[in-house]
Amino acid sequence: MSPPPAESGYSLKWSDDFSGSAGSLPNQSKWNIVSSGPNQGNQEVQHYTQSNSNSSLSGSGILQITPQHNNGQWTSARLECKEAFNCPAGHRMLLQAELRSGTFPANQQSGIWPAFWALGNDIRNGKNVSWPQCGEWDIFENAHGADFSLGTLHYGRGGTDHLSKGSARQTFQVESFHTWAIKVNRSPSNWQDETLEWWLDGNKFFQIKGSDIGDGELWGRVAHKSFYPILNVAVGSNFPGGGQPDDKTTTGLGSGLQVKYVACYQSN
Repeated sequence: MSPPPAESGYSLKWSDDFSGSAGSLPNQSKWNIVSSGPNQGNQEVQHYTQSNSNSSLSGSGILQITPQHNNGQWTSARLECKEAFNCPAGHRMLLQAELRSGTFPANQQSGIWPAFWALGNDIRNGKNVSWPQCGEWDIFENAHGADFSLGTLHYGRGGTDHLSKGSARQTFQVESFHTWAIKVNRSPSNWQDETLEWWLDGNKFFQIKGSDIGDGELWGRVAHKSFYPILNVAVGSNFPGGGQPDDKTTTGLGSGLQVKYVACYQSN
């Protein structure tokens, strides 16, 4: 088991260490296990299911999201946290996970698209807010077995207005577990100096300041409101260098996502 580590200056607000018996579904008091067809706007082809063949616990404290291909159809899993988290003024908040993406060779992971990300809770709480107005934090996303992730913020004023800011390619060792996090820093006295920060294994690799957005209302949507974390593996991708699965794309955990924990911390 890998309980979330203590973070200096922070208190643990919420977590899941994925403890449970081997083959059981993730804790449904903490996660909505989505059942839906593919998001064709993202060039996806998978169907998300609530089957333990697509999402299950290892029995040793690891969530396993496993894409499968049967009878010509791809299936996978998407887990959406039932809780949503916001950073109060004057504080810092850390949303973090330790995970490993697929370990099959890249030529066996064409079209595979794992991610740890978060959406603004207004998209689901009856406030009639759509994407990208709700805001989206892409904390970790990777595709096709490549050894890089992109940290990205999606936002907008509503309707078809879509704005984004993103990091350069952040490389990592595919075969290993890594800790990916986003930090909301509202300790400055004005919104222009507040930040969203992307971290890999304790090292900051990307930052957006309120002044980079330049609009207090837009910044409030992406840094002051509540967001809920999501874990998924899509099949078929518009991620850079993206594409569709081919006859070499291999099913199973080697094309999946393994997660030791997800945790939210707030500064003391």
